[in-house]
Amino acid sequence: MKHLKLLVLICICCMSILSTNLFAQMTWTQATASANWSPRFVFPTVVFHDTMWLMGGYGVGVSDVWKSTDGANWINATSSASWQHRMGHSGVVMSDKMWIIGGCVSDAYRYNDVWYSQDGISWTCATPNAPWSTRFGHTSVVFNDKIWVIGGYPSSNDVWYSSDGVNWTCATTSAPWSVRFYHTSVVFDGKIWVIGGEASGGVYKNDVWYSSDGANWTQATANAGWAPRYELASVVFDNKIWVMAGYANGTDKNDVWYSANGVSWSQAPNAGWQARRGPSSVVYDNKIWILGGFPSAMNDVWYSTGLNGIEDKLQTISTNQVQLNAEPNPFNKHTTIRYSLIDKSDVTVSIYDNLGKLIKNLVNENKSPGDYSVMWDGKDKHNYAVSHGIYFAKIQGKDFSEITKIIVVE
Repeated sequence: MKHLKLLVLICICCMSILSTNLFAQMTWTQATASANWSPRFVFPTVVFHDTMWLMGGYGVGVSDVWKSTDGANWINATSSASWQHRMGHSGVVMSDKMWIIGGCVSDAYRYNDVWYSQDGISWTCATPNAPWSTRFGHTSVVFNDKIWVIGGYPSSNDVWYSSDGVNWTCATTSAPWSVRFYHTSVVFDGKIWVIGGEASGGVYKNDVWYSSDGANWTQATANAGWAPRYELASVVFDNKIWVMAGYANGTDKNDVWYSANGVSWSQAPNAGWQARRGPSSVVYDNKIWILGGFPSAMNDVWYSTGLNGIEDKLQTISTNQVQLNAEPNPFNKHTTIRYSLIDKSDVTVSIYDNLGKLIKNLVNENKSPGDYSVMWDGKDKHNYAVSHGIYFAKIQGKDFSEITKIIVVE
């Protein structure tokens, strides 16, 4: 019995040590500590013709454009583009062109011009004065073959779109999300998303909104779990929205969060790169990239291939629709997996090993609201006893999923 108790304690300790690795493995690699371009922040990076391009930014004082195919070696396309030097502008790719939109030199010198280029060297002004007000800290995405301009400083929560960069239509003058700037926007699941940022009065936000037409917006969550912040970065990668860095709670951050639905958010380990605000981020070569930032403007470049542990395979969608636990845990002969449902749903309950491999299906049927239980005897689908170690029970419904750790002891 003493040996069993000791083994249980060891397993519990191993579970606490391993759970971080098993549930959130994410490695960041530094492509370069000091790129050829000068340190900067609040600037856009885009992917165009299988190349990363970065354009302008604060701390530069010039309108330079740089490109790279590996993140380590950068080539200066031009040291002085036709558009005036700026920060807080946005950049997108549409119609086989790179676009630069708005921005500022300072609060007193803001722009509402739009420029495009097919080579990063020669730039054409689509319009010197778009109908939306001069601004910076706004976001832009390409959605339904249109460029969208969303929010920005000063005090904007309007949304505009254009199919040519010249003619603009206002989707809404006042979206239901509060006025904000230095938020982020992405296109995910066939919708435009607005995430975080700074609202009037210096209030930082961690709400998440989405829209399928730019005019009508739905709040995915009022509190995403990560600390309210501005000058954050976000991308869409591996069927998830990712949020990184930013300024929150009086400090710069190097935390990384992700969500498969914009509602429920999980945290990956804090990144190896220095905490920062105002970096640029992009997905390129099947990797997430983060470039530059502040404080003391940076010019380092990092990348990650994303999650590579069980969390990626057993992605959950947490809601209040289900509760899941196992007792006893740890166990050596059998455990009872209990779950409660609020709504009627098709439900599966399955066991996985610590690599995300399916071990056995325990339940696969339609269930009414109520409390349920199912026993697992520590055997796989071939009725062979599994080895001792860490396993996971997962319940999956139509709009939800949850997992819980289970320890099998000898």
